[in-house]
Amino acid sequence: MTLVFVAALFTLMGTFGIEGDLVIHWNENGVINDFAGKWILWAMLLLAFISMFTYSSLRKNRNGNDLLSVEMACAFSSGLVSTWTIADVILVIYNLYPLAVIPEIGMIAIVCCYILFFMAAYIQKKRNNRS
Repeated sequence: MTLVFVAALFTLMGTFGIEGDLVIHWNENGVINDFAGKWILWAMLLLAFISMFTYSSLRKNRNGNDLLSVEMACAFSSGLVSTWTIADVILVIYNLYPLAVIPEIGMIAIVCCYILFFMAAYIQKKRNNRS
């Protein structure tokens, strides 16, 4: 829930604090090559909010597929929320302070969140199995 509030805060900051369209894409050399309207911030906020509810969907058994453990479903759901929130934050920060390193930091942060969430889920699952 905290990540969604952060996404909402940055969405509002971007909506009211940035003039014109947002930079949303860079080529392999870091040169800007695409823009979008501020609606993209609201779309990512919506995706972050919806991602909070993917946990229950990931736990459903469909056609004999193995269910994700409670811990892994929660980790994946948290990873999705963090992905949309970090993307929202990075777009706003880059458009306010256009430093080439900001998108790279955002990508590293997204990958680190997934690693962190899945490691925490693995440790929690091990603890629960010992009990």
